[in-house]
Amino acid sequence: MACDFRKNKDQIMGEFESYYAKMPFDTGRQQKQLDEWLNEKQYTYSYEKKALVYQAAAELCNVHVFHGSPFFFEIESGRERNTSQNGYPPGPGLEGWFTRKTQPMMDDFQVWMKELEENDLVWGSVFVDMAHHTMGYERVLKEGFIGIERKALERLATEEDEKKKAYYRATLSMCQSMRQIAKNFADEARAQMEKEENPEYLENLKEIAQAAEVVPYHPANSFYEALCTILFIKEMAIDLEGVAVAVMGHIDRILYPFYERDIKDGTLTYEKAKNYMAHWLSHTDGRWDLYGNDFASTNCSITIGGCDSQGNIIWNDITRMILEAYDENGFVNPKVQARVTLNHPKEFIEKCANMVIKGENIFSFLNDDVIIQSNVKMGKKLEDARLYSAGGCQEPVLDDKEFNSRAFIYISLPQLVNLFMFGDLQKLFKDKCGYSISDKKYTTFEEFYDEYIQCLSILYQALVTRVNHYEKGAAEYNPCILISSTLEGCLECGKDMMEGGTVYGSTSIPLVGVGTAINSLLAIQQLVFDEKKLTLDEYTELLESDYTADQRMRDYIVNKCPKYGDGKAATENFASRVFADIARVTSGYENARHGKYEASLFVFYLFDWMKNHLKATPDGRLAGNRLSRGMNPTELSGISNVANILSTVQNIDMTDFPGAGVIYLEMPLSTTTIDQKYVEETIRAFIRVGGSALDLNLLDGEKLRKAKENPEEYKHIVVRVCGFSAYFTSLDPEIQDEVIGRIFVNG
Repeated sequence: MACDFRKNKDQIMGEFESYYAKMPFDTGRQQKQLDEWLNEKQYTYSYEKKALVYQAAAELCNVHVFHGSPFFFEIESGRERNTSQNGYPPGPGLEGWFTRKTQPMMDDFQVWMKELEENDLVWGSVFVDMAHHTMGYERVLKEGFIGIERKALERLATEEDEKKKAYYRATLSMCQSMRQIAKNFADEARAQMEKEENPEYLENLKEIAQAAEVVPYHPANSFYEALCTILFIKEMAIDLEGVAVAVMGHIDRILYPFYERDIKDGTLTYEKAKNYMAHWLSHTDGRWDLYGNDFASTNCSITIGGCDSQGNIIWNDITRMILEAYDENGFVNPKVQARVTLNHPKEFIEKCANMVIKGENIFSFLNDDVIIQSNVKMGKKLEDARLYSAGGCQEPVLDDKEFNSRAFIYISLPQLVNLFMFGDLQKLFKDKCGYSISDKKYTTFEEFYDEYIQCLSILYQALVTRVNHYEKGAAEYNPCILISSTLEGCLECGKDMMEGGTVYGSTSIPLVGVGTAINSLLAIQQLVFDEKKLTLDEYTELLESDYTADQRMRDYIVNKCPKYGDGKAATENFASRVFADIARVTSGYENARHGKYEASLFVFYLFDWMKNHLKATPDGRLAGNRLSRGMNPTELSGISNVANILSTVQNIDMTDFPGAGVIYLEMPLSTTTIDQKYVEETIRAFIRVGGSALDLNLLDGEKLRKAKENPEEYKHIVVRVCGFSAYFTSLDPEIQDEVIGRIFVNG
């Protein structure tokens, strides 16, 4: 049995720290050998070139076994410590060896994107999402790499297309490499057993030595082996693929059959399973320097709750032990994506709410009723849509069957409003999109609004065209043989996930600052077209001056113009129209992977990152101030009531946005029974109004201010930043101020 995690936690986390503090390890020798192999082999196709990376890991890289952990997952691949590996720029280790050679493809794309980024109209530097992927965990658990190998051999025997033959050969090579890496762990564990004197740690090493001879090459036969498999393949993918695997799976659904069988056999107890789970969860916090100054988004998440393919509610012992493991051990990561409905047991929402009110700000809540239906509307089978996970922040992906690009390029809706005001933006728009609005006049707000939606459509289509052009070469840029082999469709059709091999292959380009944009449009409607207090030219001069030309007019805008979330029927109707229109013009286009573009309002921290070159906006926002967060009303609007914020969603059809849209709620931190009930009802209200994703943050403003001044005394305070959680004291001072400021807006 694995050593007691809670008893040995400090030593276990200390062992992680002492090892990971040395990263990255030098892989110059391994990369030199890779270059020599590449030169010798003279492969035609990218698949076999990439398979050399797996071979190098198997033959040339040391493995590291942590004595305090019963799991095996760490190889000296040259990966940096605080990276998930996001793929761009290419990392220093084996994960970046291949893409450093194909980098000119990405450089060319960035030349086109440069001005759009510099003007904060569009944000993004890659033509394919490199950071938010999942793996087909269930295939590997059920079949092992031996099963994948068998399928590849069968296909290779009858395949006539030379490119597909190369794909299958690369898959076979990868399977053998994974087998060898696992064997290396078994050998290392046996070697370490001879030196280990701690009897509990010796048990860990014995378990590793036995399990690594079985999984992941063979199917998992136990709860413990299933955990070993998931962690091993996820970490190997991050170490070697050059993209990040952000999703660790729908854990309580995937693991329950293994747990149930072991319980019936008498080989496992609840407490023993929970101890394994605590060890398994601890590796993310252990790997990252969470107390440093980096932007510590680990890009790693697990999904719990939800339902199975037939719609049966998931709430079981695995769900309970996961929540208990977080509660008892104070884990910050992996992020917890809790899939919820009103049909879930009361205990599920109660337990989550109880953790939230204690300041365990680690959750995103995902509304199954909305997210499942939104995927069905995009033509996906209901039984597949029910099996979604989410990650790295809250972006949904269908388990085992989907490769999607969903958090790699963003559009600023407020800057698109300012397009109508500023000539330099109009010139940029014409250069990039071939469409001019510089000479257009608008006699009614309807004309102006229609042109705004038209410009969004034109910009989106320009991005679609450009992304599709480059993405056709994505499998040449970076084929991902390991991940692809686990996803349904790739082996069957002989295509990598990067070229459309998976069953589903969606793309999203999220829209940022919707609240700021709606308020800006409402202000223009009132001041320019209804009251005629300003012409568009006069409005432009006002914005150019950052409102210094007429402060009274800014006061009028802030206090007298309607605001998204104000509860007025006319405002809500207009907001509903905007959401419907932006979904319509950003959805349905074909991508280069035989999938479709899907509307998304997921914004990560772009509400802050896209502010610097956005001048004052028509809603009264000053230059350099942040955009609205997610689906929230703007800070400037002063709408602070939780009910008002939730009601903003009530008239919006969020099933139009498969890429999700997040409501962020901050509340004062307290621990009374009333407050727990309030949080429970807030979660249920979010479900009832048809929200898509919800992030809750319970914050103590006074403590946060003290923590900023005396970080050592308050270093364990966890806050929800923007789809990820972090220790407050590790954040940049500007981000700390932004988080504190939220309390006074909607706390």
